[in-house]
Amino acid sequence: MSREKQKSYRFDNEYREIVRLSDKTQVTLRLVVPADKLLLARGMDNFSAESRYRRFLASKNALTDAELQYLTEVDGVHHFAIGALHGPNDGVGVARFVCFGDNRDIAEPAIAVIDRYQNKGLGKILFTRLMAAARERGIERFHGVMLASNEPMKHLLHAVGQKICFEYKGSLLEFEMPLNVRKVE
Repeated sequence: MSREKQKSYRFDNEYREIVRLSDKTQVTLRLVVPADKLLLARGMDNFSAESRYRRFLASKNALTDAELQYLTEVDGVHHFAIGALHGPNDGVGVARFVCFGDNRDIAEPAIAVIDRYQNKGLGKILFTRLMAAARERGIERFHGVMLASNEPMKHLLHAVGQKICFEYKGSLLEFEMPLNVRKVE
């Protein structure tokens, strides 16, 4: 068993947290599990074409069986995912990170919130929990790529990160964000 899997984590299979969004909607946070394949598949129907394009950097209408397997069968250490549910069968958001190959101190984050739950603070809540889970697993920084025109994601990164480096590469924007510095609010 690896050293990481022997550690005790706050964000483990027993983790449950109830949060309230800015409109007072109550949402439950928990880790993504293999049985969530149907939730993720149905969730794609609740994204606008623009939201899907922002998340996947391409037009995408549905997730393949292989993608659903990859997105739900995670190890919880090097590939971690936390979901948000409104009721037991209504997935409304997910945040994840995946470590880069053998480099276990850097990971790529990704976040998706269905359209009707956007602009209510759920993205920020998910991202702050994702950062905390990454820190407790020894990840030192996030590195990712997004559309340069993705203003909501830029706003979210500024809201949760104290120090973020951006590099424009045509229509894409690379970002790097250290996790060892906590934002003071």
